Amino acid sequence: MMQLQDWQQIKLQDVPPSPWKNGGGTTQALVCWPNSTEWIFRMSVARIDSDGPFSEFKGVSRWFAVLQGEGVALQFPEKRVVLGAKDPVIQFSGNAPCHCCLTNGPTLDFNLMVQGISATMTRINRSNFIQNFRAGTTLAIFMVEEGGQCVLNEQSYALDNASLYWVTLKQDVQIALKDMHVLLIQMECSA
Repeated sequence: MMQLQDWQQIKLQDVPPSPWKNGGGTTQALVCWPNSTEWIFRMSVARIDSDGPFSEFKGVSRWFAVLQGEGVALQFPEKRVVLGAKDPVIQFSGNAPCHCCLTNGPTLDFNLMVQGISATMTRINRSNFIQNFRAGTTLAIFMVEEGGQCVLNEQSYALDNASLYWVTLKQDVQIALKDMHVLLIQMECSA
């Protein structure tokens, strides 16, 4: 039976930030699978310090969520989206030009990027959640704020704040999230 010890844990505090070429922020790459240059999925946390364009990633699907700060306004060719630290995740194409304007000072943001696979990323903010996942699914949970319990097959765990937990399931599993603020990522690939 699956236990939390079967998941890989990456603490944000253990990942050194890499400065952007344009000087507008930094990125902490939590996981790039299977490697950092030819990845299928990539999860990272970015600190945005100034307004500017997002880098383009041709052929990549992207998800974005504000973790801390007053928020951002993302300007796409066809729409403008304002996001704060409690708002739902936004999904967009890495092909699309996107200009980011800070609402009121720097933000900390979570990014999921995938290519060639299907994925979803959802913010679960203190609402109770329960779902069955099948073997072969790659799951990730990023703890946005501490508190609550994660229940795997009826075994309860407390997760560390500002940490990413991820695993490719070897068997079906039921996951319940009780009173937690997390980002839940689900991907269909053979990690």
